[in-house]
Amino acid sequence: MAPRLAGTALYLLYLLAGVSRGAGADESCPAGSGPGCSGSKGPLNRKCVKWRQTGGCSAKGPRENHGDKSCDTVIEIGASGYCQCGTGNEKIRARAVSCDHRPITCATECLQAERYTCLGWRQTGGCSADGEREPNNDKPCEALIHAGSSGYCECGGGRRVKKPGCAAGEWSESFTCADECSAEADLYEELGLDNGASDKDIKQAFRKLSLKYHPDKTRNDPVMTARFAAIREAYDIIGEPEKRGIYDAAGLRTLYDSIANKVEKGPTLHAEVSVTLEQLYNGEEVTTQIPRTLVCRGCADMQSERCRKCNHRCADEIEIRHVQVHGMGNMVMQQQVQVPSRQKCRRQLNSLLVTIEPGMSGGDSIQFKAMGEMEPNKIPGDAIIKLKEENHHVFTRVGTSLQTEIQLSLSEALLGFERVITHLDGRTVHLAYSGVTKPFAVMRVKGEGMPHRGDPTEKGDLLVKCRLVMPEDGKQWLQEMQAKHGSS
Repeated sequence: MAPRLAGTALYLLYLLAGVSRGAGADESCPAGSGPGCSGSKGPLNRKCVKWRQTGGCSAKGPRENHGDKSCDTVIEIGASGYCQCGTGNEKIRARAVSCDHRPITCATECLQAERYTCLGWRQTGGCSADGEREPNNDKPCEALIHAGSSGYCECGGGRRVKKPGCAAGEWSESFTCADECSAEADLYEELGLDNGASDKDIKQAFRKLSLKYHPDKTRNDPVMTARFAAIREAYDIIGEPEKRGIYDAAGLRTLYDSIANKVEKGPTLHAEVSVTLEQLYNGEEVTTQIPRTLVCRGCADMQSERCRKCNHRCADEIEIRHVQVHGMGNMVMQQQVQVPSRQKCRRQLNSLLVTIEPGMSGGDSIQFKAMGEMEPNKIPGDAIIKLKEENHHVFTRVGTSLQTEIQLSLSEALLGFERVITHLDGRTVHLAYSGVTKPFAVMRVKGEGMPHRGDPTEKGDLLVKCRLVMPEDGKQWLQEMQAKHGSS
């Protein structure tokens, strides 16, 4: 949870420091191929007025004046609304939120009010917010942007709300940058990323930003201190696979309920992925896709374009009903009843990066927490991926040993032989024997078997079975040997 910063103290410190951090947004200015609305209108009026509460778990819901709070009050999860910073023509909506948000102190948010102003939509290509710029397709702040578009909303204070678009925007609603910039940053945005970021991207972004915003380097600047707290909190969640899985599928509120053990877990999803013996020997990362059911958040009573695509039937919910017991007078008992869910669900392919460790075996399982099936009012279950070993044309695995077979002619069995075997990592293993080889003899090559899981420097043995191939015509073979080596 974000630290509860003392809003008034931070605000006074900020004023005493005399810091001015940017210009207000001019939404009348076009956001085309030029500089957009980047002209300065002077310092923003950052004075915090109040927390303005709204209904319907939407920042755009009807105003609820009775829920307004002072600037120092911590607004906990479950309330929707926004912070009002400034008055009159300089009034700014800062950190507009639904009921699913992190704790907020408006005094702190108004210190960084320019981050909630809008400069415009910046279009990019390549299905990536970091793709090549397409300035001819830039749009002003109030323009409606389709969720499939790639680019970013440029906000004040250097803030960018990234939108990868394309397939990543399939289950998102259309938006305006005015709304996106005024809203609370999601956890990916706090790290300068989008929700397609890899684990490596998340770690690298956190290291870079934590160095930039660490209090030891920012001299206790209140805005920088607030940014560091947000960056730290974001990494603590999306940097941990299980928490990230719950956050992506169900949001912060459900994540917090999960941490407090207030919500059940959905069913486990089982799947198999075929792997080669080479992959089990060398280790490798492979991507597999498995279909799973997800609840479409916010679609229970909605008929938006996004929600209409959620046409998969959700699992039934359990409802507690009061039932009168016949023959027992006025006695009423509680009974659990399965009822159809009002929620809407969808089937979606889930990409999982399966890390095959050297020495793993067919039948081993890899667990992906919170990446399985989801049911209404539950967090996603786990996904269990079982490795299915494919047959190999040269080697057979038995525990940590590898077995293979070579064929020897009668002369090789009597006089000796040499062989070269290509191993699973591409190396060549040389075999040589100068004596008499008995039928079905087995040669043992130390340390050329499978690596031990957990310690790939230790390996089993390679067992080479020698199969004798007899000549079809014994007399002819004997004559050929006499001719070649001379009669005895």
